[in-house]
Amino acid sequence: MNLPVVVDITLGLVFIYLILSLLASEIQELIATFLQWRVKHLKKSLELLLAGGSETEESDVTKAAKLVEMLYNDPLINTLNQQAKDKVEKQFREISKSLDKKGLGENKQSGPSYLPSETFAITLLDTLKIPQLINYVKHPSEESKTNLQMILESYKQLKQGINENSDSYQKIKEIYGEMDESFIKFVNEELKDLPDDVPDNLIKSLAVIAQRSRIKIGGLTEEMNQFKNEVETWFDRSMDRASGVYKRNAKGVAILIGISIAILTNTDTFHLVKRLSQDSVIRSTIAQSASQRVDYIKDPEARREIENLLVNASVPIGWQNLNQQFEPNSGNVLLIRSWQVFKLICGWIVSGLAIAMGAPFWFDILNKVINVRNAGPKPVAYTKDQPSQK
Repeated sequence: MNLPVVVDITLGLVFIYLILSLLASEIQELIATFLQWRVKHLKKSLELLLAGGSETEESDVTKAAKLVEMLYNDPLINTLNQQAKDKVEKQFREISKSLDKKGLGENKQSGPSYLPSETFAITLLDTLKIPQLINYVKHPSEESKTNLQMILESYKQLKQGINENSDSYQKIKEIYGEMDESFIKFVNEELKDLPDDVPDNLIKSLAVIAQRSRIKIGGLTEEMNQFKNEVETWFDRSMDRASGVYKRNAKGVAILIGISIAILTNTDTFHLVKRLSQDSVIRSTIAQSASQRVDYIKDPEARREIENLLVNASVPIGWQNLNQQFEPNSGNVLLIRSWQVFKLICGWIVSGLAIAMGAPFWFDILNKVINVRNAGPKPVAYTKDQPSQK
């Protein structure tokens, strides 16, 4: 087998994998949209972020879930939720909700699949009433006496501190001074239910971020601006990790979809290699189609033409090829059949893993193989300033 034949076989395999990868991507996108995986994953990631991680107590996770519900009801975040309004799409949302009632909450059929860090920071701090509390600080310009860390460390004791003459009361008084009626009214009305629903780990995390902000910036007003930026960074880093988890889960689903497509279409990699190496007509048809229509991903019309060409060329995928995969052989029939079945299953698995690599991966490989097939790189264009070397 010479090198051009090997290149054509590789080109044929890559091209078939590419077409099936496009089908797998479409199926996975439909499933992800139907089941709202991105929406639910974002909401779950926010709950874990506010609760302090996956190893926190169940009570903190419950409090974080309630706090996330409050964030999602805020106008800034609620406007990011473009909920479907068509009857068919609403019906799909109802089915999705019935399959997973805890995913988005009782009153939500959908939610945002992406949340900007600035929107999260502003909404969280406003929900916790941190900017409003700063307005009541006794010495806003004297950072040595009052800072964000002190405000956050006393946050959980705030309601108790204004009602009882205790250590909490003395600490609150040190921060907010003599508590007048407006401040007491603010705490009783605005923070009536909030302290019990805020996870302890969230307050601790924000206190650490506030301490970091104080090191970088002096003055409470400037410190608040830096604190908001630090909360945005905290959110971005957490979402990077959450994105990595989503991609790993999506890759697992892609493998299952790829193997399912390989089985349903009877795409056996070993049989593909055998047919492409033996049948020059199929090999040349696929190789020529791939070389002439590399841009078919962006051109639906070209894609249909290629699919028709592949159908007419009898591409060795599909259950009509089963007789060729189980060719009769002399000898122990049971042993030979067992080996053929085992090889077929392995061929499906290899094809499924290849399909799961995704269309962009195979498209890049296809371009590289075509460059090799077309006799290497293009010649250098010479100019007057750069004459050719002889």
